[in-house]
Amino acid sequence: MLTFAHSTYFHDLLASFSAGVVIANIKGLVYASNQAASDLLGETAAALAEQATARSIIARTDKPRLLARFLAAPIKHGRKPEPIAFRYRHPDGTDRHLRLSASLLLENEKIFGILFEIDDMTEIYALHAREKAMLLGIHAAQQQRIESLGRFSLAVAHQIRNPLMVIGGFTGRLLRRHPEGDPDCDALSMILDGAKRLEAVVRAVSSYARKREAAPVMADPRDLAMRAMESARARTGCDAPFVLESSVGLARIDAALAVEALAEILANALEALAACGNPQAAVAVSCCREADGSLRFTVTDQGPGIAEDIRPFVFDPFFTTKAVGVGMGLAIAKRDAEELGGSLSLAPGPDGGCLAVLQLADATSG
Repeated sequence: MLTFAHSTYFHDLLASFSAGVVIANIKGLVYASNQAASDLLGETAAALAEQATARSIIARTDKPRLLARFLAAPIKHGRKPEPIAFRYRHPDGTDRHLRLSASLLLENEKIFGILFEIDDMTEIYALHAREKAMLLGIHAAQQQRIESLGRFSLAVAHQIRNPLMVIGGFTGRLLRRHPEGDPDCDALSMILDGAKRLEAVVRAVSSYARKREAAPVMADPRDLAMRAMESARARTGCDAPFVLESSVGLARIDAALAVEALAEILANALEALAACGNPQAAVAVSCCREADGSLRFTVTDQGPGIAEDIRPFVFDPFFTTKAVGVGMGLAIAKRDAEELGGSLSLAPGPDGGCLAVLQLADATSG
């Protein structure tokens, strides 16, 4: 092997590699390297053959211990180590991102050397950094746009609310002054109904657009689910059977946001049950704790479920399949879940109906 290592063919072969190549014997002494390795490490071939240079190279990395273990694995344990990546301070003062892999050189099933391959990943890391910066810039611009739209929505809602109150108030007053059966009562009732529907839209838009900082408190998820169900029943006028399973103990969470999100989901479930006309249909809520400490609320109903063609749009503001409805409930629930560091998803239930999964972060776990 030594004769071959000193041959012109061998050195021409090493020079043909675009990656850096360093070959060491079983004692860890370098006896061959190519120009690419010298360029990447900033050391001459003669310097790479010296043990002091190896220590200097290790010291210039951001992971000296990991690199030392990598280099020792073939020598001490006779095994091929997994490739590693590290940042390297080149002698010219620049930082480079390198990837190092090793292959065992065998002869008659015995290790006589180790071939180290060095790949320069600097451009790839730079590309990732540029992409990350670009994505962060796009995200910041989107957040700014969302916040601007939120402020605009609140301003519009405020401007609409006052005239609506006047219209609704005076219409109700006129309606009370007209005797029952008066021909004008129908027109006044239609005006009052339209004003109430617009007021509901204004309230929903204001609730959705208003940004709220989470205020975590210690709360019992079971109690939160009960409060949410009471709110949903009061809003919908539906009183379907309710099954609750929860024994996770106290959690640190924003109770108001959690109740609001659950109430919107439960109101949706109650209205679905009312539409199917089955008095025995029930709503079931269960709460468990995930491995990461988060809370998982699962709401199932025995309603008609969500059609596949509309499922992609159920979280869109103002999307509704009801003849009379605002279509903001699930959008508000999803917004609340995200503000609580969680998520909301809908899927077909195991026995029909709809299955809603509300994942909420427990601030205690953080």
